[in-house]
Amino acid sequence: MEHLHSLDPHTRRHAPLPLFLVISPAKTGSTWLADNLRCHPQLFVPRIKEVKYFSMLYQWLDLHWYGGHFPATVEQMAGEASPSYAALPLERIRAIRGLMPDVKLIYLMREPAARAWSHAKHMHRYRESIFENCTTSREAMSEAEWKAAFAAEWPRASGDYLGHLRRWSSVFPAEQMYIGFYESIAEQPEALLRDIFRFLGADAGVDLAGFPLKERILAGPEGELTPGLEAALKELLGARTIELVDYLRKQHGLTPPTAWDGMTSGGTGIPACAGGKGTGKNARGIEAETDIERITAMEATFRTAYRQVQLNYRGHDIVFYRGRLLAIPHTLAVEHPKTIDGLILEQYIADGAIPVGATLSQLKEWVTNRVLDQTEHCRGAAEHEMRLELKAARELVSRLQDELTALTEEVRHPPPPLWKRTLRKVRRITYRPYRAATSAVPPLPPP
Repeated sequence: MEHLHSLDPHTRRHAPLPLFLVISPAKTGSTWLADNLRCHPQLFVPRIKEVKYFSMLYQWLDLHWYGGHFPATVEQMAGEASPSYAALPLERIRAIRGLMPDVKLIYLMREPAARAWSHAKHMHRYRESIFENCTTSREAMSEAEWKAAFAAEWPRASGDYLGHLRRWSSVFPAEQMYIGFYESIAEQPEALLRDIFRFLGADAGVDLAGFPLKERILAGPEGELTPGLEAALKELLGARTIELVDYLRKQHGLTPPTAWDGMTSGGTGIPACAGGKGTGKNARGIEAETDIERITAMEATFRTAYRQVQLNYRGHDIVFYRGRLLAIPHTLAVEHPKTIDGLILEQYIADGAIPVGATLSQLKEWVTNRVLDQTEHCRGAAEHEMRLELKAARELVSRLQDELTALTEEVRHPPPPLWKRTLRKVRRITYRPYRAATSAVPPLPPP
């Protein structure tokens, strides 16, 4: 069931929230766009581009944590870019509208087969989704294995442009959404960027000399799409793409670039995700929303699902890793949970060495109590040690007092000099035979 307690739109006691969100799916240029938006003096994008609050972290962290990523200034409009927002379920999108009714949305699309191929290579590199336990190198992967990756639920949901747009458009008005194409980054990056600046209300005439317009940012793994894999992707995504093109033309007056022509010339594949409209008013739609909720939750379990939440909190680093909020004590000297992922991590958790919390506040309270207990234990141990040391000190003082008394007595009644003691000894030795002899002579009789 959806946990919306931290997304309650009536909760206003939190830090400022962003004014725009880049919700472009994975592998559609969101990194390039974020890096260029960050260069505009009137715009702000946090250092962590993919905050992923609404897709992955909202159940564990509150809006204070999320809002802390954005400065409260009138000089800049703040925003973030999290590709996983594209596939959010309808109820989550509604919660975002309740929190940020005026937020502006930027959504870019890429030719579906190219996006799917890039995403598959990305998943293989980082062992996400179907590649969780894969040990095969990218070069040794068979076409059958790649086809299985294309058909997996997570990448299909990530690339379902039609489902994304229908859900977001059913909640947000058209004037708050910018819909564009990844191919414009290569063909006309300056025009695309200035168009987005105008949409955001930033100065579109800004000097772009220092912007990374032509840089290839976050390039994916090498590897060309083979004809067999391209045909498989066309078969899988072709029908949905044709439906998408019709939707874009009728609802938004947009026509995809010519690079998409190969995807719209045929294809009998099933739609990437059923129930694209996401109304939830019939059994099929409810089932689709349930599937979307389940599929989007997968992201939190990936090895790449890691976020530093709060470092150096009472001797602990609080981090989010693979669906759990952890407080890693500095005494363990663990730089990243992935270095101990598996049985070692689970053992630490089972032993209580690494506590797990349902929420940030709960975990902080646990850490605080733990530190207080440790402090109390240390205080007790220190008191015991001090008592022992005090006892030893008292015994030492007593012994020194006895020695001082003896020394004082010697000073007051010093022993005779050595020569006198020697003379006395000589006398005792000399007169001892005489005393012995005289003592043996009987006394004279009386006269």
